[in-house]
Amino acid sequence: MNSENPRRYLPECSGQSTPNGDRGQMDDFGLWSLFKEGNESAFVLIYERYFEDLLQYGLMFSANENLVKDAVQELFIDLRKSRSRLGNTNNIKFYLFKCLKRRIVKESKKWYNKILELKGDYSFTVTYSHEQLLIDKQLNVEQIEKLNIALSQLNPRKREVIFYFFYEGLSYEEIRQMMGLSNIKSARNLLYKAISFLKEVI
Repeated sequence: MNSENPRRYLPECSGQSTPNGDRGQMDDFGLWSLFKEGNESAFVLIYERYFEDLLQYGLMFSANENLVKDAVQELFIDLRKSRSRLGNTNNIKFYLFKCLKRRIVKESKKWYNKILELKGDYSFTVTYSHEQLLIDKQLNVEQIEKLNIALSQLNPRKREVIFYFFYEGLSYEEIRQMMGLSNIKSARNLLYKAISFLKEVI
């Protein structure tokens, strides 16, 4: 998907002072607290910081770009309306990912008129670029190609757990929450099975 300016989707906001301190260095808890208190600059910063990540994440669940864009836009609209009732978080990206996943699965039912069970079959596509892995994991081109082929052979749930653990750096507890697993052990077991398969194939 081509990169685009997220501001074109930004709900109209009234002017307000910039959050205190360095906007780029503010931690998630402080930024989220300002947003909940009604600071519009904090809302804009959250929107701009995570808009593209949310689009890319959403497209892993659905190839329907319009559905994903609408889901991201509606997510921010709803968050802005209900900000005073939201809980605290020290990981905004994790919080937004959870919200967006639920929304896309729900919207997919409407758009395609079929049931997608969170514990069952839904699409999750992840492919790592050569540039990304050459930099992040110090893998050569041949290893990257083998990895992507192996990832394509995993079922959606195993691809998803690999993405959360290695790419997003989520903890087992966060993975459990994201994937609706009953306990941390289930998250560990799912990741172990996914890694074991990749090792066999690669």
